[in-house]
Amino acid sequence: MNEFKVYYEDTDASGRVYHANYLKFFERGRTNLIYQTKYTHKILLDKFNIIFVVKECSLKFKKPAFFEDSIKVISVIDKLNRVKIKFNQKIYRKSDLLVEAEVLVIPVNKLGKISKLPNELYFFLENFKI
Repeated sequence: MNEFKVYYEDTDASGRVYHANYLKFFERGRTNLIYQTKYTHKILLDKFNIIFVVKECSLKFKKPAFFEDSIKVISVIDKLNRVKIKFNQKIYRKSDLLVEAEVLVIPVNKLGKISKLPNELYFFLENFKI
C-alpha cells in the first residue's frame, strides 16, 4: 500500500483529480511494489535487459479525489506468468473506494521484444498474487 497527497497540479478547475492523473497514481503503486524487491527499474534494465510496458488498462471511476486529499493505492497481482503481470489496483480515500483498475503489464527488452521475467523477480512477485 502506498499513500499519496493530492497536489494542486493533480487537479482540474473544479479541484477534483483530473481523470488521467489516476494512471500516474497507479503507476507509482506498481513501481513501489517493484521497489520492495532488491531491484529498481534501472537495475532490471541493466542486469536483465527488461523494462515494463503497459499493454492494457481499464479504469472504473467511483468517486472523485480532491485537492489535498490523502489517498492510498493498493496494488495486488491478479495473474502472473513469465511474460504477463495483471495488476488489480484500487485507490481509496480513508475507506471510500475512488477508482479501480486492471492493468496488464509485460516485460520487454530494449528493442521492444517480449522477454521472460527473471526467476528471482517472478518468485518475489508471486507473494503479491491474490
